[in-house]
Amino acid sequence: MVNVDDELDHQGMAIELIDAFAERDAAGLAALDAAGRAAQLQARQALYDYVDRIWEDAKARGLNPAVRPDWNVVAGLRDLTNALVEQAGQARADAGED
Repeated sequence: MVNVDDELDHQGMAIELIDAFAERDAAGLAALDAAGRAAQLQARQALYDYVDRIWEDAKARGLNPAVRPDWNVVAGLRDLTNALVEQAGQARADAGED
């Protein structure tokens, strides 16, 4: 297992990645056809669901991951994957595919 540096602000880094990637992601999604955008949304949702399950399992075990520095990396991944889902959903809405 890899040691994770709990001093790093993984969640902040994820937010920076989201902001930096959003324009390119929107352009890439716009270039896809409806089936491609639907596939992106499905894949992104599956990844978010996986990461969220890790988060929710921690809460079910009595941990409070929101206040634990060692869970900052999971919080960052939740933010990142949620943003990817939202971007794909927005691309579908922009294309009239709701």
